[in-house]
Amino acid sequence: MSIKATSLLRLRGAALVAGQWCAVASLFVVPLNKPATNVALILSLAFSLLGTQARQRWLTAARHPVVLGALLWWLVLTLSALHTWYDTSELPLTGSYTWVCWYPLVLGSLLQTSAWRQRALVAFALAMGVVLLISCGMDLGLIPQRAVSLSEPAMRNTVFKEYTQQGLELLVFGSMALAVAIDTPSTRQKAFFFGVALLTLINIVLVLESRTTYLTLVPLLAYWSWRIFARGRVGWRHTVAACSLMVAIPAVVWFTPPVRERLVVSIEHEVQLYAGQREPTSTGIRLELWRRTLPIIATAPVFGHGLHQWAPLYRQSIEGSPDFDAFLMGHPHQEMLLILAEQGAVGLLVYLLLLVALARYIRRLDPVPRDIYSCILLIYLTAGLANGLWADFSHRHLFILLLACMPLAKQ
Repeated sequence: MSIKATSLLRLRGAALVAGQWCAVASLFVVPLNKPATNVALILSLAFSLLGTQARQRWLTAARHPVVLGALLWWLVLTLSALHTWYDTSELPLTGSYTWVCWYPLVLGSLLQTSAWRQRALVAFALAMGVVLLISCGMDLGLIPQRAVSLSEPAMRNTVFKEYTQQGLELLVFGSMALAVAIDTPSTRQKAFFFGVALLTLINIVLVLESRTTYLTLVPLLAYWSWRIFARGRVGWRHTVAACSLMVAIPAVVWFTPPVRERLVVSIEHEVQLYAGQREPTSTGIRLELWRRTLPIIATAPVFGHGLHQWAPLYRQSIEGSPDFDAFLMGHPHQEMLLILAEQGAVGLLVYLLLLVALARYIRRLDPVPRDIYSCILLIYLTAGLANGLWADFSHRHLFILLLACMPLAKQ
């Protein structure tokens, strides 16, 4: 082999390594900064294509079930975009809404081994650990609040995000800590990771005060109670821990003042204000969104109206009504309602089948990743009941990049 060919091979090998670290970096920055996430992903794509054995790596990655599922959903969204183009002469394929489905393939072409995938998950955990400490420091007055928090309470005690985005990310982080704590044989490590999970729980319940996070926390606590009982070693310590968690579920909901205020008192009050005076409260806006989305779905129940068509249709339905601007939103704050409105019953069926297939695949993973990804799926499903996660950059990229790091299941 000539000196020139050898140098080129070395450069391509270095490009591959650079791409792998950029893929890891994308998991580190996804809970921190949107532009940095895009930069890391673009560099990952470029280095993956320039690196050695690019064709073989991409073909191997394309066989991963998560990649296949993401590409199938990309096909559904693309067909829905063509539907929109047919009706409106506009093709809504710009931005990351659809192209994010290709990210598991890009990262899969780089993070080919369990070690690299684990590095990416550790990078995410490290970033969230920093976020958790800063958030706690803000609440204690050790670190100054962001200036925006003075006008927007949802930004208080948050780092770069608002409380729902940070809250869901912390739920993932806490679930990762619990998964490692349950599996590790080391007493010191077990105590450390249980401590991290406890600090995360305290931050979620007492510091952030996000209703979506509170709602999602309840099934997560139930899951971890079940996991402790299902370990196969039901000694007195495990029984006490499981019973404590089962008691903690209603206790967190009913007896912690911030949770009770946000979930019970404020929601009831907001519903009354919306029903009586049509006040644009947080709950009232959601009720208005859901109420007006149902007729949109009814006019095109099978294939929907096409990608990105919910927003203009909703605007038409609400235009001219009192407090028009206050009720104007970009999505219906409910994942399945958005799919029904834009992709119809056919799109929703594909979506549900993909979720079932994902759940079945997660069951085949080793214990730690199985717990982590079971919780990620549970978080996504529960939070999607009152929010549009796929329509939000931070939520969308968080979940797709975490799925991209899912290891291969046992055969």
